[in-house]
Amino acid sequence: MVVWSRMVEELRQACQQSGAFRDVQVHRLYDTGEGPPLVTTTSGADGRPRVRPVDQLHDPTGRRFTLVVSDCVGPLWQRGAAQRFLRQWPRNAPLALVQPLPPRLWPRTALPAEPGTFQRSATPGGHTAFRSDDEPWGPVAPGRRAVPVLTPTPEAFASWTRLHTGHGGNAVRGWAAWLAPGTMRPRAPMTPRAARSDDDLLRAFRAAASPGALRLAVHLAAAPLTLPVMQLVQRAMLPDTGPMELAEVLLSGLLRRLPGPTPYPCFSYPPGIQQHFLGSLDPSAAALVLKHCSAYVERNFGQGMRNFPALAAARLAGADTEAGTGTADGPGTRRIHGRATDLPEETEATDEPLGPDGPETELFARIPARVLRFYHPDLVTPDPLTEARRLLAQGRAQSDPALLAGARERAEAALPAEPVEARIVLARALYAEAGTAAARRTGRRPELLGAAADTLVRAGELAGTGGEAWAEARLELAVVHHALWRDSDETGHLDAALTALAEDADRWPETARHTLHLRRGRLLLARGDGEEAATELTAALTLHESAAALLDLADALHLAGADPGRIGLVLDRAEPLLGDARALRLRLTTARARLYDTEGDGAAADAAYEEATLLAPADSEQRGPLLLTWGGSLLRRAAAGTGTAPVDRAEGVLREALTRLPAGAPERARARTLIGSVLALRFHRAGFLPDLFESRHVLEEALRGTHDPGDRAEVWLQLGRVRLELAETARDGVIGDALTAYRNAGEDSRAAHGDDPGTVTGARALHAQGAVLVLMGRPARARTVLLAATTQWRRLTGELVEVDWDDVERTRTLLAGVESARAREGVPLTSEERRRVMPPWWSWTAG
Repeated sequence: MVVWSRMVEELRQACQQSGAFRDVQVHRLYDTGEGPPLVTTTSGADGRPRVRPVDQLHDPTGRRFTLVVSDCVGPLWQRGAAQRFLRQWPRNAPLALVQPLPPRLWPRTALPAEPGTFQRSATPGGHTAFRSDDEPWGPVAPGRRAVPVLTPTPEAFASWTRLHTGHGGNAVRGWAAWLAPGTMRPRAPMTPRAARSDDDLLRAFRAAASPGALRLAVHLAAAPLTLPVMQLVQRAMLPDTGPMELAEVLLSGLLRRLPGPTPYPCFSYPPGIQQHFLGSLDPSAAALVLKHCSAYVERNFGQGMRNFPALAAARLAGADTEAGTGTADGPGTRRIHGRATDLPEETEATDEPLGPDGPETELFARIPARVLRFYHPDLVTPDPLTEARRLLAQGRAQSDPALLAGARERAEAALPAEPVEARIVLARALYAEAGTAAARRTGRRPELLGAAADTLVRAGELAGTGGEAWAEARLELAVVHHALWRDSDETGHLDAALTALAEDADRWPETARHTLHLRRGRLLLARGDGEEAATELTAALTLHESAAALLDLADALHLAGADPGRIGLVLDRAEPLLGDARALRLRLTTARARLYDTEGDGAAADAAYEEATLLAPADSEQRGPLLLTWGGSLLRRAAAGTGTAPVDRAEGVLREALTRLPAGAPERARARTLIGSVLALRFHRAGFLPDLFESRHVLEEALRGTHDPGDRAEVWLQLGRVRLELAETARDGVIGDALTAYRNAGEDSRAAHGDDPGTVTGARALHAQGAVLVLMGRPARARTVLLAATTQWRRLTGELVEVDWDDVERTRTLLAGVESARAREGVPLTSEERRRVMPPWWSWTAG
């Protein structure tokens, strides 16, 4: 059970640091559904655990202590398989069960225990006798066995240690579970209870919970209830409690498990129960809980996600005296000529969404908002538009869908009196609501963004051209279309965004010109137009200079192929403006690594990439793509060099990148392609045949996740060479599979880029097809394909496309050899001739 993973790790560390054991190993039990359980040993090459029968862990010498950690409630226990494997454990091997649940809950498990006295065996490691405090009601089953049951407390482990070492007497108090011989009947399913009200659950919990569990439940009311945060709050606020108190809260029935894919369980209190517990929690204690949650957010998500617990903690502690009055401008609000506009501060912000999506992110926004509203109830303002602005500011700061829905309602109520201003606020509320995890999960995001775009178009029509309200509507419309493009990848949305900003800058209000140029530049950068983007961003920087805009300019200059020295100057200007913004420093460091890579300074590039990985938290969204970029750089340099050391480093970085990329991310296919390429390169350097087999497997996996025909052509080109080498070296597969891969590479290349002038990948695919046909003994067909490859190279060089002239000469040489040897059709090639005909190892080159 994932709930006890941290306790298991702490137990492992305690055993290891005690110095009493030669080695400490952790294994996991797996339920096969029938028969005895299996136990993990090591991980295989695919990262999956290898399993074996549990009886292979038996130690006949009796010199190994075994602790089984379980709450005894899972299917393995319900069908009796776990009890059977415990009973069959050798009696001369010390064994105990660690039960995380409190003793009062043990009777409800599949392995109830009872108190009594253990008598130490006279022989080291021998069987210990147990005498229960309760006399048995009926005849005792012959051959039954008592297994010690320990609570996860120092006292319990100290008693168990004394029992086996003899220090402190030969008898100790403890708990044990009886295991009778024979087949255990599965427990009958319990009749489901009728749903109980929140009040009934609270009364039952207060009546039966331990004092520590009750205090923990109260403190958790102020925290987002993800398992790591619950354990953090417990350690920080109630260090005298442990896993048993946490188990009491988790099994109390007070918590609701939240749906959605998360690496660990997420829960929430029903609002009524949360408010009941908050009523028992001092505001200063709630602020301290939120402060610890804020540290967790910063440590695990970096500054790429808004730290809502920090905001709520500051307001509870009195740092924001205007919070809750309805008069203060919310975060992100600016004033133009004394009027609140709610325009985001573009000098440091971007149009990118902040933070990952999912139940966890929503919890870290919604729960602090609830806590803040409990201690500082909102005051209602009579003016609908003013109230809508206030609710919008709070809803965006706290990512609270309820506040955003309130802002929509108040903005709609203000439409008759303020048709332009109210529509702008309404559109901003729709856009903010589209960014919540709930809208993404339910699929309402496109609908909300579409409604925001329509509302802003109407607001711009009602406003006079050139006015401030018209400028706000146009700028916000561009942001909405930019978001639609990010979701759908349809270039029409980028065009619509640029059309919204198409008026000459002189026709825009002076206060909006900086934002105009900045958003134009970012839209052009997204469209891939580096030169025009650099022009717009330079214009924005003349009005106001910021680190974010300078980093955007560096990206645009890199895209436009500008001189590296010019890019370096821009990065030097950005560095003093970074401040404490970790996300911006990560962008700067990554840009410097890319610059060093372009200049050919591999050592400096690696140092910068390594520094960037230290700035990207382990579970952040930036770490995977960053490692993937670094791995691609290492692979390019390894392919151009010699030896296996650079190849090994590239492989290590790329494998870590694959583990850090989320499931379903499109970058995972590219990571697999790069790993397959680096494995093939290492085989080419070292001749280690397993690398070649793994390369084929990984590249075939990459094909299944690659949908862009241009990228598929690159993967097919790699796979064709691997299949050919396997057919020639290992006699694994047929050479026709390689020919099929090369043909697919050519077809995908034509589908992506056409034939005029074509691509280097397409020309290489034609050359490789000709080479395979020569190896198959079909020179006539090979000549036709090689002539097509020669024509393709001629088109590319005629259009001044950069090519590798070794490739061009290689095709000419092979064609000449085929034409001179046409009369020798049917004469087999020697091994050396076949090696010379085979196409080269072309490393992955796609961006």
